[in-house]
Amino acid sequence: MVYQQHNPPHVGELIYRTYIEPFDNVSANKVAEALGVAASTFNRLLNGKSDLSPEMAVKLSAVLGGSAESWLRLQESYDLWQARQRVDIRALHRMDFDELAEAV
Repeated sequence: MVYQQHNPPHVGELIYRTYIEPFDNVSANKVAEALGVAASTFNRLLNGKSDLSPEMAVKLSAVLGGSAESWLRLQESYDLWQARQRVDIRALHRMDFDELAEAV
């Protein structure tokens, strides 16, 4: 059974709430520097204006912990939930490949 989270946060929001907001001495610029990326690049991620790349997932793993795979799963959960809100599948129907094979 796969647990589907309701409206998962964007990875950037999670990073901000977990690793920056609770600490007086941690800033987005400080984390960006530790990641070796431009502050503007990291701020786009924090603000949900850019998605998490595999390269950034590897860097987050090294700097904040967790695995790169877990960071990417967070992004994937967010993306999938967003897609489910936008894509109308009511007119779509599953193809019956057994029936199609018999027709050949």
